[in-house]
Amino acid sequence: MPNRIRAALIASLTLIGSQLVTAPVGAVVGTQKVVIIVGPTGAQTDDYRQKGDAIATAATADGATVVKVYSPVATWANVKEAVNGANIVIYLGHGNGFPDPYGTTKLGDRVDGWGLNRTTTGGDSDNWSTAMVYCGEKALLGTLSSSDGAEQRTYCAGGPITPAPNWAMIYSNACYAPGASEGWDVPATQAVALQRVRNYSYPGLQLAGGAYFATDMYQGSLQLVDTILRNPNMPFGAIAEHANGYDLTRQRHYDHPDLTGTRIWLQNSGDPSSGDYFLAYAGKPALTPSGATVAYTEPVPPAAPLPAVIGIYPPAGAPGEQVAVRPAVRFDRVVAGVTASSFLLRRADGSGVAAAVSDNGDGQQFTLRPLAPLEPGMTYTLSLTSAITSVEGGGLTPFAWSFTVAGTPPPAPPSGGLITYTPPRTLTFLSGSHTGYRFDSGGRVIAARTASLSRASGAPTSQRSTLIPGQSGAWFQVTAGIWAGYWVPESAAVYLPGIASQTTFSPLAAVAFGAGSHTGYRFDAAGQITASRLASLSRASGASAGARAIINGQPYLAIANGIWAGYWVPESASVVGP
Repeated sequence: MPNRIRAALIASLTLIGSQLVTAPVGAVVGTQKVVIIVGPTGAQTDDYRQKGDAIATAATADGATVVKVYSPVATWANVKEAVNGANIVIYLGHGNGFPDPYGTTKLGDRVDGWGLNRTTTGGDSDNWSTAMVYCGEKALLGTLSSSDGAEQRTYCAGGPITPAPNWAMIYSNACYAPGASEGWDVPATQAVALQRVRNYSYPGLQLAGGAYFATDMYQGSLQLVDTILRNPNMPFGAIAEHANGYDLTRQRHYDHPDLTGTRIWLQNSGDPSSGDYFLAYAGKPALTPSGATVAYTEPVPPAAPLPAVIGIYPPAGAPGEQVAVRPAVRFDRVVAGVTASSFLLRRADGSGVAAAVSDNGDGQQFTLRPLAPLEPGMTYTLSLTSAITSVEGGGLTPFAWSFTVAGTPPPAPPSGGLITYTPPRTLTFLSGSHTGYRFDSGGRVIAARTASLSRASGAPTSQRSTLIPGQSGAWFQVTAGIWAGYWVPESAAVYLPGIASQTTFSPLAAVAFGAGSHTGYRFDAAGQITASRLASLSRASGASAGARAIINGQPYLAIANGIWAGYWVPESASVVGP
């Protein structure tokens, strides 16, 4: 993994909280053990050692016993021995958390823990492939297994760590730990920051920890150690409120998803879209460093602002563009969660339109790009869902608007061979894939829509035509449902139950029967078979028909004499009519 140093960021934080907060002083409960870990961070290690020394000086002045485990001897074995019985553990070094930009799977053997020296002979090198090792959540909890990384099994085995009950874990200037991203990465959203703090805080709190703190604020870890040591009866929630740089107006509070009764406090210390989550606390706010639970009222941050739409294109009910409408929306603030699942485009029949969503770069304006041109004359509805939030976490009030694409809808096919159904009749669609079409006046296909049905269904039709130019067979125009406004071909899988059309022969027409077996049928008005007659011919023969009809999507001849007199026989290669 790349270097996680954020030197420029740390330098800029000297402008934040330039003086330590002085907290009320309470009685000290016994001698407290403070362990300061400085992991290898290359050229940054000396700066972290100096920060560690400043913390050690303050903790010693507060009466604590201090143990320092600094690179290049901050190996897992040395650190594990040092934190045995510790009341406060401070870690300064590289952070490695999750979610991260390197993959979609949490690797618990190496994330949410400490970056340490592999051996005592590697100096301060932070080369994670040769000199440094990330001993993650599983190492701290003692749950490494044979399926975990070879480096972790070699250099981080033998857990769990054994600090004192109700201990406090403090991460200082470690990426991911307070929710922030690495300096080069995209800023963390509030949702990502929450997941990072959730994951990072879990192992310490699971190991009977009393509090988790992560701070990138100026002298933030020193101030926290001093406040905890001098105030054993102050609830950890109040200690968090006294943290350098704490600002209730920038706070967001949540229940910890993994630990009952535990809270997570996040703070974005930059502008709302910066992702500068530089201060975090997790724990039971009413718990004190001495282990008692006291009366405490958690402060309530102001409600997260709700995003509002300040511009849409096309405007509601307005015509769009002739060729390729690209609907757009602009919000009054930076938002998150705008995707093809939260910014939806649907046809008038309710079916979705495949589209991609793009951001114009400022996090406030988004454009929906249909993967195929929208259809002239068609009305579409755009919907925004509550999955779209302000970066502070307020959800959008769902709403929708409609527009009609400019242009003339495709003309209906010629009226010749046309049957109109008033009122519309119901087509039967058998399960499977079907395609509807739109044609121009010359019968050329100008639009198509294919969909699959998992079971038989139905849809209304208003017309049946046999004279669409350049197209053979009969076609039904669908008026509602998936294929509303489209023509679907008549077939054994798409048909009107019963007789769809009938032609009478006068005089009777000749029908040729080939040798073999044939079956005649009788139907009721709904197209259900009421009788059948099967017979075999030893040689070719003939009969007369009084009519031809399409019954349940297939052509039949009404036989007037012979074996099948009074029955409908399906036309086929061996039963041929006029």
